Amino acid sequence: MINNTDKDPELFSNIQQSSQLSAVYRDIEELTELLVAYFKQGIEKGDHCLWTVTDSQAAERAKNELEKAGVDVEKYITSSQLEILPTGTLSKSILLLESAVKELVDEKSGKAFSERFSGFRMNLDINSAGSSFKPCLERLEKSLEEIGPDNRNLTFLCTSLLEELSGSTLIELVEEKGVLVKRKGKWEYLVNTCNINGQKELETTLLKAKKDAEATNRAKNSFIMNMSHELRTPLNSVIGFSDLLLEGAFGPMNTKQAKYVNNILISGKSLLEIINNLLDISRLEAGEKTLKYEDVDVASLIGEVRMSLLSPASIKKVTVELNIDPSVKNIRADITKFRQILYNLISNAIKFTPARGKVIISACKKEGVLEVKVSDNGIGLSKESHEKIFMPFTQADSSAARGYGGAGLGLYIVRNFIDLHGGKIRVDSETGKGSTFTFTLPAESENAPLPENKTKKANSSLKGVKSKKMDSTPEPGN
Repeated sequence: MINNTDKDPELFSNIQQSSQLSAVYRDIEELTELLVAYFKQGIEKGDHCLWTVTDSQAAERAKNELEKAGVDVEKYITSSQLEILPTGTLSKSILLLESAVKELVDEKSGKAFSERFSGFRMNLDINSAGSSFKPCLERLEKSLEEIGPDNRNLTFLCTSLLEELSGSTLIELVEEKGVLVKRKGKWEYLVNTCNINGQKELETTLLKAKKDAEATNRAKNSFIMNMSHELRTPLNSVIGFSDLLLEGAFGPMNTKQAKYVNNILISGKSLLEIINNLLDISRLEAGEKTLKYEDVDVASLIGEVRMSLLSPASIKKVTVELNIDPSVKNIRADITKFRQILYNLISNAIKFTPARGKVIISACKKEGVLEVKVSDNGIGLSKESHEKIFMPFTQADSSAARGYGGAGLGLYIVRNFIDLHGGKIRVDSETGKGSTFTFTLPAESENAPLPENKTKKANSSLKGVKSKKMDSTPEPGN
């Protein structure tokens, strides 16, 4: 069922030759490692290699990684055997992908074979295709057959981010053609074969693995939820009594006592935040993904969250400014989850902003979409961390980021809650230059039920239309 391909120079040697290969990866490091092996082998075989990348920065990264693998990049670029081509939004436009790729492959492969190269190979990264991933691959394969139906020296590697694929799509790909994937530090080629009784090994293996994983996940979620509830009860007592002591309910305290009690209160609140985040993740993984829509006054909610975080901000002397456009007004959203999105983003911004820094929260409406930005002038993030920070229990790699603490759960929850609303989030950041997190939410979601007053109005309008139709219906015989 699995062919081991852990040796980079032979990564594609054990795979049955095909005009089209598929691979999945978890992050940019895995993708780069895979493509370096793919194109290094092609260069050694005498193929013309066309490495498509998203932009000029990715092109430089590709060159550097090939150089590290022992490839004289400039030599092969000069000889036209290697071409690293920034394609812009080519791989993101699923509807235009087929014709754009067909035109590109037709032009480049024709030139390669006219120049007497032994073969032609190219890659394409396909993301955000969702359930359209498999049909997209099928159309691409058909296009390749039209370009060179008898040419076995044309190889096309399609890659996709693992988290973009559904489980059923991945299984279909493995069953039909096989997929390259990295498991336990080694690249392997997953293909579906039959045992001596004709039973599909993949189906049996995956079914057992699925049941085992589901049972383990249920046990894990149950444990986390039970433990979280058990921890919250005594923790709320710690926080409550700390508050009472600081307020002087049991008599005045000296400066040192007040300082230590305040430390207890801050630590208790931090621990409660982690526990609440764990509960949110457990609910998400358990399938609790319903939203309770209501009218939300955006400006008031942002102001409320800002007020709740003024205490940690004032300790660091961090200014928290608001820039809310008057057009924002209300949207339809789940207010609890919307509040959590704002709280996590703003508290993160305060946490990673140095003393006397500034955090700016801005909001506006654009074409029926609410756009909220949380900006800071803190430590910032490296480009490589932009996707990683949205994974659970993950923080940026820098030691500076690790020094600020936290369990790495907040942004994972933020992304999931935004996705549930049908919105999007992105980050713009550079190390040492601060960060800006921008998220959008539909102002009126298609899945959101209408408010009661609007529902009554809509029903009364519908009744009026029906009555008019009935009045205008001609009697029989007229």
